Order: sequence, then structure tokens, then C-alpha cells
Amino acid sequence: GPCASMARMSTVLLATDGSDLATAAMAKGVALLGHEHRFITLAVVPPVFVPTASVSPMDNHPTLADPELEDGLEAEQRAAQDTEVHELDAVLGISAEHLVETGEPGPTICDVAARVGAEIIVIGTHGYGWIQRVLMGSVSTHVLHHAPCPVLVIRTDDMEG
Repeated sequence: GPCASMARMSTVLLATDGSDLATAAMAKGVALLGHEHRFITLAVVPPVFVPTASVSPMDNHPTLADPELEDGLEAEQRAAQDTEVHELDAVLGISAEHLVETGEPGPTICDVAARVGAEIIVIGTHGYGWIQRVLMGSVSTHVLHHAPCPVLVIRTDDMEG
């Protein structure tokens, strides 16, 4: 109909830390924006171990950051998110492209948004992983200040389910 030309399809980046509350936030975002868009979910997995500068290259003692263990943990997280993405499509009622990135959530979300040409970023403000820190600052502040497009911040603390 004549209204169809009004609703242009946009590229929407749905940022998640894999928690149920993050999924609720994404669902709310999809409901607000409508289903007729190109959706990309971005699951950001923070690095498992942060190498410390205090370990000198000459140090031959074993360190706690065992590379094999680290790879195993990251592989596990990735595998878990792999099974989740199919359920996610069903829950959100969309067919999304799914990206998994390892890194600091704030900068990673901005980088990916620029890379995929996102026109809006949807991010939740409560959860169990890094989204839990969003409301208090670091991630949402970074994204709001550095994102290449508008950011839709969704509060999920008053949601049931």
C-alpha cells in the first residue's frame, strides 16, 4: 500500500551478552522497531584472561593463563552461543545474521556497527554478563559516545519473564 514507502528497511544491530535479560531487551527492541529490517545479533565474549604486563617474556615459570585452557573456555562459550542463536531467532521472531566477537564490549559493538553499516544499535541495560554493567556506565557510555549511529537503550529491570 501507499504506506509501505514510509517504512524503509534498516540494518539493526542487536547487542547481547547471552543472558536472558539481554534477549528480553532485544525482543523489546524488535517489537519497537518492527520485524521488517535486516537484523544482526552481536554476541560479545569478553576475553577470558587478560594478559598482565608484569609477566616478562623471559619468565619460564608456568603462568595461570594456560593458552589451551583459554582456547577451551572460549570455544565452549562460542559453542553455547551457537546453539543459542537458533533459539534466539525463534524467540525474537526474526531471521538474523549472528556474529560472535571476542573483545571489550563497548569498542567491539561500535566497530561491528560501523563494519555492517548499522543504522541503529539496540542494547539492554541489565543482565548477568557485561550488560549488567551497562546501566552504571562503561559499556553504554562508550557506545553512546562512539557509535556511528543512534543507540536504543532498553531498560529490562521492570520486565517479567
